Amino acid sequence: MPSPAVWNVVLDAASDADVVLATDFPVTGRNEGGFTDLTPSLELDCALWQTVAPARVPGPGIDQDEYLAPWLAEVAASGRTVRAVLGYCAGSVFAGALAERIAARQPTAPQVVVFDPELVDVPTVHLQFGRVIGNMTAVLTPAEADELAGAAERLAARPGITPAEFAAELYAIFEPIGSAALRRAGLDEGYAGELVALVGSFMTYLGVAAGLDPRPGWSRATVITSASPASGLNRMRATPGLAPIGVADEVRFDVEHRDLLRTPEVATTVAGLLGAGSQARR
Repeated sequence: MPSPAVWNVVLDAASDADVVLATDFPVTGRNEGGFTDLTPSLELDCALWQTVAPARVPGPGIDQDEYLAPWLAEVAASGRTVRAVLGYCAGSVFAGALAERIAARQPTAPQVVVFDPELVDVPTVHLQFGRVIGNMTAVLTPAEADELAGAAERLAARPGITPAEFAAELYAIFEPIGSAALRRAGLDEGYAGELVALVGSFMTYLGVAAGLDPRPGWSRATVITSASPASGLNRMRATPGLAPIGVADEVRFDVEHRDLLRTPEVATTVAGLLGAGSQARR
């Protein structure tokens, strides 16, 4: 088949080789390591593909199955066996959901390995939006940054707001401010529009993740946990009222969340999990 359109081929392999799927929303300039950092140390004998998130404007009515469908369709069309599904942070939600759907399609269920998995809630969206604003301090004026931060605080405090609604309203406020700031910084209208749309796609990604239940997929996952108290299972275990998250295994590393995917000891552990012939049997 031709190169996939909704997956980024991080590592290529023969067309009859297995594939490992990785779910994340990488952007240029983020301080967290990504699967492109992890992959060279895995010494895989198969391909590794990473999700390319759909370009969408966030809203509360997006159908989760329709959002996942292009990823699943391209994997099915490739004819490859999915050896494992990896997920980082909020991407771990998609890893769990994709793994369950893929397990129903092939004789062997893919392994699931997730790195500081997060259930997406309003605080998650709020935190991630704050990081977006933080990455734009070079182009936003202090007044614009304060306006966006204040709007996010007010929306987050609204009783009953869902993560998808929160993400959509944040983007509606951000879009004109971000567009004006990027054009003022000298970017042409087309490129500024692409960057603003990327924020919309990220907010959509988070909103859709909030509506998915990854727990069935996570129940047979190996979880790679950092030492960061506000990330992954560390955060969820400290969240009052949240039901315990069941996983198959957990390996902890004394590194920060942002360094999980670029830590050699983590790569060694994951390489052992993903070696040829190591698929979990259904």
